[in-house]
Amino acid sequence: MRLSYGSARVLGLINSGPLLKMETIYTMFGERCLFNCAYCTQARESKSSEEFLSRISWLHFEMGEIISAIERSNEIKRICLQVVSSPKVKEEAFEFIDKVRGFNIPISASVRISRFTEAEEWFDRGIEILGMATDVVNEKFFELYRGGSLKKHLELIEEVAKKYPSKVTTHLIVGLGESEREAVEFLQKMHDIKVNVGLFAFTPMKGTKLENLKRPDLDSYRRIQIAAYLLKNDLSNLSLFEFESGKIISFGYDISNIPFSAFKTSGCPNCTRPYYNERPGKEIYNFFEVN
Repeated sequence: MRLSYGSARVLGLINSGPLLKMETIYTMFGERCLFNCAYCTQARESKSSEEFLSRISWLHFEMGEIISAIERSNEIKRICLQVVSSPKVKEEAFEFIDKVRGFNIPISASVRISRFTEAEEWFDRGIEILGMATDVVNEKFFELYRGGSLKKHLELIEEVAKKYPSKVTTHLIVGLGESEREAVEFLQKMHDIKVNVGLFAFTPMKGTKLENLKRPDLDSYRRIQIAAYLLKNDLSNLSLFEFESGKIISFGYDISNIPFSAFKTSGCPNCTRPYYNERPGKEIYNFFEVN
């Protein structure tokens, strides 16, 4: 199995590189996905190195080595599983869950599921939160870039969220063909069904089908971050927003005192995901802390 580079550094399994403030440990199971998302380094037809997921390097370790390091640490507040849809990946991930759930550390798992019963399997195994990534929120580009039906995908999220309220998360990757209005409509819908949304900025990766697509405009991303903060905290709602040509022109709320936390990484509690969107020294889309 694998750990993100930053997680390996925090757990003391490597000694080089910056020591980041991370309370969540990020693990990865499987490689070279059965699916073929146009933006993903692990897609079936991707020519990217299998070392990467997004722009993060993931290092191989023995499962026992990782488990021992987690057990020694007293600073870890969450374990996150990134599960690539590969053969036999579920068995390996379940084995890991069985061995760490006794540590009383909440476990999140980001998994591509297609049926309600699959979600039940993961919850029954002992995870606290299930991530059901949406990524693309424009119906046409969902089909083109991710494959399948956005409508059916959202229906499945809603079905799972009804049984497991506030225990489901999803992802929105800004910059994959959606308008700001479509992003806000998605954020509102997820808030209404008690699904937390983790925001990502599209990051073009060499070897993927979208390696030449531009990153989203930073100002636009900031507006969507503000919208997400307002909706999550019930300070505004979709009916109060104003749009012009799909762009937010009013939030229905005075945003002059929006806290800095609105621009930090969003997702499960204690989520940081350092450098998923950013390159050191470049524009910061999701802010995070450094020790």
